[in-house]
Amino acid sequence: MNEFKPPVLLRDQMRADLIEAYLARDISLADAAESMELSRRQCRRLVKRYREAGPEGLINRRRGKPSNYQLKDNLKAQVIKLIRTRCRGMSPTGAWRLLNAGFGLSISKETVRKLMIAENTWVAHPRNTPG
Repeated sequence: MNEFKPPVLLRDQMRADLIEAYLARDISLADAAESMELSRRQCRRLVKRYREAGPEGLINRRRGKPSNYQLKDNLKAQVIKLIRTRCRGMSPTGAWRLLNAGFGLSISKETVRKLMIAENTWVAHPRNTPG
């Protein structure tokens, strides 16, 4: 089965080049760490991963995966249903208060605002800019 291989970014390639220079003893670990804007300890970890897995070991293991901070699908569907039915014409703050106090859903105001914008139940008004 084919595994997803994320593309190598320029940053990862530069890190690989610096680690290769360190392993060839062209630069010190401190110089490599400073060039990568990392601590020496983190640089040592990267060198270890480079030795174990090559340049692919430097790629962030979370790349291509969903965030840990996403709403669960069932909670998102429940919130969207309540926004469509009970929160029509309300501002995001009002909808958030109703969802938190009235229905006991623990969700942030900003998340409610983003869901309302995505569902076209509320339109964000740009701030008036002088000029």
